[in-house]
Amino acid sequence: MNQTVGQQLIIAAIPVLPALVFLVLALFGRYISEGAQFVAIFGVATSLVFSCFALFFVARDGRPIDFAVNWMDFGAGGSFQMGIYIDGLAAVMLVVVCFVSLMIQLYSGAFMQDDKRFAWYYAVLNLFTASMLGLVVASNFIELYVFWELVGLCSYLLIGHWFEKPEAARAAQKAFIVTRVGDAALFVGIIMFWRATGTTSYEGISQAAQAGFVGGSLFTAAVVLVFVGAIGKSAQFPLHVWLPDAMEGPTPVSALIHAATMVAAGVYLVARTYDIFVQSPTAMLVVAYIGGFTALMAATMALTKKDMKRVIAYSTVSQLGYMMLALGIGAYTAGIFHLYNHAFFKALLFLGAGSIIYAMNSYNIFDMGGLRRRMPVTFWTMVIAGVSLAGIFPLSGFWSKEAIVVSAFADHYYVLFAMALLTVFLTAFYIFRAIFVAFMGEPKSEAAREAIESPGIMTGPMVILAFFAVVSGLVGTPLRDFFAEIVAPSEFATETLAVEPHEFNVTLAVVSVVVGLAGISLAYALYVPKPERAAALARRFSPIYTFLDNGWYFDALYDRIFVRPAMAIGLFVRQFDRRALGSFVTGIGRGAVGVGERLRPLQSGGAQNYALFILVSVLLLGVIVGAQYAFLTVALIAVIALAAVALGARL
Repeated sequence: MNQTVGQQLIIAAIPVLPALVFLVLALFGRYISEGAQFVAIFGVATSLVFSCFALFFVARDGRPIDFAVNWMDFGAGGSFQMGIYIDGLAAVMLVVVCFVSLMIQLYSGAFMQDDKRFAWYYAVLNLFTASMLGLVVASNFIELYVFWELVGLCSYLLIGHWFEKPEAARAAQKAFIVTRVGDAALFVGIIMFWRATGTTSYEGISQAAQAGFVGGSLFTAAVVLVFVGAIGKSAQFPLHVWLPDAMEGPTPVSALIHAATMVAAGVYLVARTYDIFVQSPTAMLVVAYIGGFTALMAATMALTKKDMKRVIAYSTVSQLGYMMLALGIGAYTAGIFHLYNHAFFKALLFLGAGSIIYAMNSYNIFDMGGLRRRMPVTFWTMVIAGVSLAGIFPLSGFWSKEAIVVSAFADHYYVLFAMALLTVFLTAFYIFRAIFVAFMGEPKSEAAREAIESPGIMTGPMVILAFFAVVSGLVGTPLRDFFAEIVAPSEFATETLAVEPHEFNVTLAVVSVVVGLAGISLAYALYVPKPERAAALARRFSPIYTFLDNGWYFDALYDRIFVRPAMAIGLFVRQFDRRALGSFVTGIGRGAVGVGERLRPLQSGGAQNYALFILVSVLLLGVIVGAQYAFLTVALIAVIALAAVALGARL
């Protein structure tokens, strides 16, 4: 409360502007044509400026921006509100989403210039951004769920943008269906909270739980169901299978999905409802161990991939696991700090991959080689992103990754600490494996030999993102942790978890950096001086290589357990509908037609025939009525006779 009308208008405009851009481009895009990019950029750039104002207001005033209006009123049954709630967490997310979206929309001008649905692409891109911004500022579960579903819809439309390709259409369907599993669980969790507490506001549910209105197994079940929704959107185990296939969409879309929008939504949901989560220790452990396992699992899957975009996609799954791990063990600020840093270097990695694809129209890293000399800007920006992802000092990824590792060790989660440290090694290895194979050595194809650097409209955003991949982490160093001053758990969460912020641990930092450097060194040794070493290792450990390359066979397993039975049931229902129900309905229709054919001769037009028909009908009705009365008469006589016999017997 206590915001001026001007501040409220500025805040409300943040998600509204990209939504208006969507409407303009959807309705008039065919007339605007190439100008769609400028309309889109103006909208998101203005939202970015307003987001910076929101961050300034929150940091200056030290309190959240909070206002709402009644959306649906049920009288005595309560109401649902549509409101805006922006604290430090939401303000940082607004800036990150708008900034990354702006960079991607600038980049897309060249990457998508020949696309026949250029204006529609920008329209949906802005709806995607607006949906994520609406999700971030939502003040209650119902409002969040509306934007949550819009995010899912936009991801479906963008992944399937090139729907003429069967692979893209299937990938869009897969993403839509798999995330629906999580969405359904989230909706059930919301209904359980509402039934138990009478509210859908985050604060209201938290306070009701503190007061004992909801608790025990019911409360834990509802919290876990909410987390399943986060699992679906953030592609955590076991609902991670949609994300790698989502690479069939345009590369800028992949950058937006993986860096700042859809996959970040799940992590944001857990952080936004943290006061609810911390009241269930069981749910917190589920969050931590699902995150730790996902981080390690996805890192192993990335080790063998030949598709540049899929390597980076599995990296996203892994890093999101890191964030969930942090939230689960109580390292709230560290998890969000990693989400913030990850947005810059992950968007940069995808745009770098898009730059390569733009230059040589291939995703396979083993078709590349020697691009360091042909595409120096792309090379150096991707190296910066890779170093940051690997968590090497002093780039941004180092600071947030280190905070997570230190928290896991200091709070005695030694299994999770070991998982995190092993993931550091694997992450450094797989990302530099892709970089070394693509950029070092000699060109492996004609396209690689003829590749040229991408135009400035593409490399410009990459350079800007590279700058942030270097410096964004400096807001959270041991010298002055500005980030923790803005984004911190509530006093209630801190007291409930009974954890304190951990000081920077030099020993663990050195160990972590050495582990990361070891991964980079191994990638260099296997793929640069003598690449045949890697091929020999793959042949020697071919069962393990095949297992990892097939993504632990999760797709095959789900195909057997879920997809094939569902298809079989669908086929049975279709055949039953066609043969049984269809034949029944058709039979009724044919019977009616047959009866009509038999009765048609009666319609001769002769009055005497109609009179005879009426007479016969009347006689028939008389017989029926008479028979009814005769039956009643006989029944009455029988009842009287029985009564007389019974009376005589008594006398």
